[in-house]
Amino acid sequence: MMNFVALQKQFFNFRQKKIAAIFTSIIVLILVTPLCGFLFDCGCAWPWSGLDSKCNFYHPNTVHKCPWCESLISGWLSVGVAIVSGVFVAVRSLPILGERIRSESMMRIFLGTMTFLCVAIIAGWLTAELQNYPLGIFGRY
Repeated sequence: MMNFVALQKQFFNFRQKKIAAIFTSIIVLILVTPLCGFLFDCGCAWPWSGLDSKCNFYHPNTVHKCPWCESLISGWLSVGVAIVSGVFVAVRSLPILGERIRSESMMRIFLGTMTFLCVAIIAGWLTAELQNYPLGIFGRY
């Protein structure tokens, strides 16, 4: 039978994971559109600056359209894998933290967000390569 201290610690750990998952999700959902604009130079911006309203996907005469917006499968897959990876890292057990970390939730949110960014950049590169997209940070000109 579990003692009260172990049960309290388990509840506290679950609460921290839940907080980390919620805040990581909010942060990455805010970051995904400006990240798209940065990676592909397509016009996507922060939510308070028009979100995807200036994306080259919506311009009919654009030769090269944003890879994440043009192909919904690759866009949703890239972004989805990145978001799920970030949230997974945020809620996963972190043996590297130990007992010394004051704010485990903040560390979880940070690691989850960094994981999202890394996976999204790799997925963005792969999407741009597969669609021969020449603009943005992976572009040829």
